[in-house]
Amino acid sequence: MNNLTKQIILWAFILHTGWEFGQCLFLYDMWDWPFLKATIWMWGAIFGDILIVLALWKVSATLVPSINYSQPNAISYLFLIVLSFVVSILLEWIAIALYLWEYSNAMPVLTVFSYEVGLSPIVQITLLPAASIYLADRFSIKWKKIIDRI
Repeated sequence: MNNLTKQIILWAFILHTGWEFGQCLFLYDMWDWPFLKATIWMWGAIFGDILIVLALWKVSATLVPSINYSQPNAISYLFLIVLSFVVSILLEWIAIALYLWEYSNAMPVLTVFSYEVGLSPIVQITLLPAASIYLADRFSIKWKKIIDRI
């Protein structure tokens, strides 16, 4: 695994952990779940988010070979954000259609094919992959010594 991949994983973990714990406190109806179930779902969601970040990064680079994330530019990020937006709606719609979780009344929603999908997870999966790649690139020199030890 190369250093850029490790750095993206690290930043995705940091960003998605904060986002998941922040939104689940207020926007999901999980308070009546047993502790173990809620804990497993939270960490499963975080690690799933990291896999989504890696998949979007690789798919976008595969679909548009001229995209170079080792020296990202505005076009690279724009393509990734558009792809992430489409994927976020699809993934959240599937999760709601399969009854994997429910939202609290505080969750802002969009109706997609007769299902209400949460705006917070759409924003999360739209923006955090690009943010993970940006931060990995921006802080690559500073984090190189830390990442090399992993």
